[in-house]
Amino acid sequence: MKRRTVLKSFAGAAALLGMNATYLRAQSGPIRVGAAFALSGVGAPVGKQMLAGTEVAAMQINKAGGLLGREVELVIRDDKYNSSESVAVARELAGDGINLLLGGSQTVTALGLAPLAPELNMAVMIVAAAGMPVTHELFNPNIFRATANNYTQYSSLGRVLIEQNPGVRTWVSLAPDGDFGRDSALFFGKAVEKYAPGEKPTVLDTIYTQATATDFRTQINQLMSSDAEGLYIGIAASAQISFFQQARSVGLYDKFKAIGEVGNGDITGKAMGRNTHPNLWSVCHWIYNAEPFASNPVSKQLYEDYVTLKGDEMPSAQVAAGHRAAMAIFEGIRAAGSTETEAVLAAIEDVEFETVGGPVSFRKEDHQLVNTNYYSQMGPSREEPFFAFNKVVSIDAAEMIEPATPGKPFDISELPQ
Repeated sequence: MKRRTVLKSFAGAAALLGMNATYLRAQSGPIRVGAAFALSGVGAPVGKQMLAGTEVAAMQINKAGGLLGREVELVIRDDKYNSSESVAVARELAGDGINLLLGGSQTVTALGLAPLAPELNMAVMIVAAAGMPVTHELFNPNIFRATANNYTQYSSLGRVLIEQNPGVRTWVSLAPDGDFGRDSALFFGKAVEKYAPGEKPTVLDTIYTQATATDFRTQINQLMSSDAEGLYIGIAASAQISFFQQARSVGLYDKFKAIGEVGNGDITGKAMGRNTHPNLWSVCHWIYNAEPFASNPVSKQLYEDYVTLKGDEMPSAQVAAGHRAAMAIFEGIRAAGSTETEAVLAAIEDVEFETVGGPVSFRKEDHQLVNTNYYSQMGPSREEPFFAFNKVVSIDAAEMIEPATPGKPFDISELPQ
């Protein structure tokens, strides 16, 4: 054998050994899962709580021995409640070899992530973004949505509000001027009209603002000048808190007999305390000490582990949203027996698992979560934390979910009215 051939053989063997060593390290090292949430800016009050739920889920998995004999490691990034930043974060994580991602805690970030997932060969679990395009015109097989979509969620909220407050006959919405805000206000109003007992109520034109606004004087003046007694608020996180702080001082609480809001729930309650509106209804992911959650084994364990991890005895409902999304990814890995993108995606389609609100699964056609949705009513309290949840109402998603039309824009006019 020539000397050059021998050297090439040794070099090839060394390269193969190096590749095998790298492969073995990857297989024996932790399973790295990206976790991109709004950790700064206007979305942070929600994003930080969802991340906490994700961290608890990872802790629970690792405490039970991990997945496939390996620990789970969260690689955490701040998407800053910004679509371009969410895209940059996803590209960075993919470049670092991460193919499993939890992201899209709000619609603005999910709309950037969704079309990118196939290009990056990522399995992306949209945590809490409800915007319709995610599972309609932007749908692709690499994304799943771990929350109810806009139509299901806010049609259900509108139904709950009018069924619980049948005497309120004129309604109006305040919503961000974007896909999510326009749609959620439309779906809420249509449901109010559809499910109202007796004569159809009046739904006024939506008043628009910006999702990141801090000054709501113009919108508050419009609301106060309207004939409405019922209100839907489609702004979230710190923007919603700013709205309530400004609105209360000019008598808006006296004018509006019932208010439904996008899902801030206890985040607004903790901020407003005794100044919480007395009849405020919220999209509800979890109330740890209220039924049907309090007696649920998953809920009990989530509460116990959250307190252990964070030292906080009053977790936000948003913790459960992050926990549910993380468990969907983790159960997909377990069922697949692999961390490869295609295997995990295929496995999640058939996964059913327990959450704080009962069993959930995904619709195969469009990867939309199917579950029971909950809505809570709260008001001020004399005892700490000076707000209280007084009632929880549930609606099965099967009663309210739209037909799957992946790749096609959703059109409410095509549904029975």
